[in-house]
Amino acid sequence: MNTSIMNTTVTMTGFCLLTVGIALAQNTPVGMATNAIGTLTIVRTDGVQQRLQGKGNVPLYEGDVLKTDGSSQALIEFQEGIQVALNEGTSFKLLSRWEKDKPMTRILRLAEGEVWAKTAGGPKRFEVETPVATASVKETEFNLKVQDDGQSILTVIEGVVQFGTPFGTCPIKTDTISYGARGKKCTKPAATEAKAAKGWTDAVRGK
Repeated sequence: MNTSIMNTTVTMTGFCLLTVGIALAQNTPVGMATNAIGTLTIVRTDGVQQRLQGKGNVPLYEGDVLKTDGSSQALIEFQEGIQVALNEGTSFKLLSRWEKDKPMTRILRLAEGEVWAKTAGGPKRFEVETPVATASVKETEFNLKVQDDGQSILTVIEGVVQFGTPFGTCPIKTDTISYGARGKKCTKPAATEAKAAKGWTDAVRGK
């Protein structure tokens, strides 16, 4: 066989395998939406919308955008054992990051609203990005709210959360609260009654 033809064949085979690998990853659920009070809207990458009302098991995929309106809450669970509750008026996108020789990091890109999250079964690589800050966790429970101006309010219920802006990162510990604002470093953690911050999740979590 001609060498150039053989090289082209090898290259095309590799490209096809890569394409198949990407397609398989996109078609593998990353988690499930399990409950909604009101309506949870899921917008797929192709623009198709799916809705959950009440209990169910709706698969979630990389790139999905999840939304609740002003009278809805929802609960989702990732394959890794991370639970996330969405409060009213919340919107985020599901993303992931792969790094060489490291476990995959699950990411929520939170555009607006409020989320509660809890990891279980050992350390998990998990981040919540807001317009001004990022909360990075491994094994913890926390609440994160985005104000209309983008200010982000982090309350750590249990564990330690690395709360960072482009101006620095602060370790926020159990029963403390910190604020992240545009153009500033996050505030020093202040004592707070952290468990009260998750009171809004009781109904959607069935507590």
